[in-house]
Amino acid sequence: MIAGVFAMFEVDIAFRHIRSRRRQTMFSVMAVALAVAIIIISMSMMSGFMKTIIDVTVENQPHITVSPKEGEDYIYLYHGFEDYVLGQEGVVAVSSYYEGEAALQYRHNVEGAMLLGVNPEDEDRLMNVTGDMVAGDFNSLTGSGSRIILGSKLARNLDVDIGDTVTAKFPGSDPTDFKITGIFQTGTPVDETLAYANLRRVQDFYGQSDIITGMDIRLSDIYEAENHAEVIDRETGYDATSWMELNSEILNLIATQEQFVYIFYVMIFAISGFGIANTLIMIVMEKVAEIGILLAMGTSRRSILFIFLLEAGILGLAGVIIGSVLGYISDIVLLSYSIPVPPDIYFGMDHLPLLIVPKNFIIAGLFAMAINMIAGLFPARRASKMDPVEAIHSV
Repeated sequence: MIAGVFAMFEVDIAFRHIRSRRRQTMFSVMAVALAVAIIIISMSMMSGFMKTIIDVTVENQPHITVSPKEGEDYIYLYHGFEDYVLGQEGVVAVSSYYEGEAALQYRHNVEGAMLLGVNPEDEDRLMNVTGDMVAGDFNSLTGSGSRIILGSKLARNLDVDIGDTVTAKFPGSDPTDFKITGIFQTGTPVDETLAYANLRRVQDFYGQSDIITGMDIRLSDIYEAENHAEVIDRETGYDATSWMELNSEILNLIATQEQFVYIFYVMIFAISGFGIANTLIMIVMEKVAEIGILLAMGTSRRSILFIFLLEAGILGLAGVIIGSVLGYISDIVLLSYSIPVPPDIYFGMDHLPLLIVPKNFIIAGLFAMAINMIAGLFPARRASKMDPVEAIHSV
């Protein structure tokens, strides 16, 4: 009961001090609010950027790529290996392929291409190639006959369309005619070099029977790719590489950017924290006599410290609430506009991505409160260490 009375007493004094300097209090709260809003907008941009990068990376790449064992060029007996991989928990799709270089010729046009032999149903389940088709049908590769599906830029460079026939050439292989039954477009560099064909037909073209050069794997949880790759590596001896390892340079760049961004956050919050500290210092200077009287009446130095830390908390909390509302409204407004950015700088993105995540509001709020409490510690300690006699006689 007594503790509750003292707590109410300290809260009452804290609010009275804050109301005594309303204009300065308002500016301090708005400084914190603006800092929180800026950080929330910045974190929303970073979250959107991260999600877009990962989505684009994962959408256009398998989660795990398996290559032949060290010293070997091919994966043999791959049907049993497929069954082993599909038996692993979390694996949702597997696509075996034979990959080789070839020259594609149409009349006088010749282009170098990466010829990829696949089972169309497996590849579509893994990469959703059907969703990238701009003409024709990806499943046309099923069955007999020499059919081929080209990337949009490769088809443009060859000046071909659906129904045309291109000739594939490779040293040591007989020239083979392939009928174009589809054109795909991913928006990535593979559109200029990649050509799909039936796995068995490509194996025949290169004079290889029932062997593959690699296997792609898709998982239900993309962040389990490293663990699955390690298991395949260890248990089979094949070289399994996760999408994270393949894109380590991009992910490391993003991690480095995040470190610099957090330094930027600290600097912004530190500036707003100075506003809180300045307000409390002014209150301490104005309330010297009152502090002295409170100490002389038996108020503990701990209570004086608590009063001013409470004031810092109240100012900070008000700023966090207002800043969170401002940040949310700003995010909504920015999401309603498509802000263009240079694609060559932002990994192919043509507009500024934003993603509103509750975690960002929590992190920004806790970060702001921590900085504000630290900023309020100096004036609070200064007030609690006053000599009551000197404080009373100084006025």
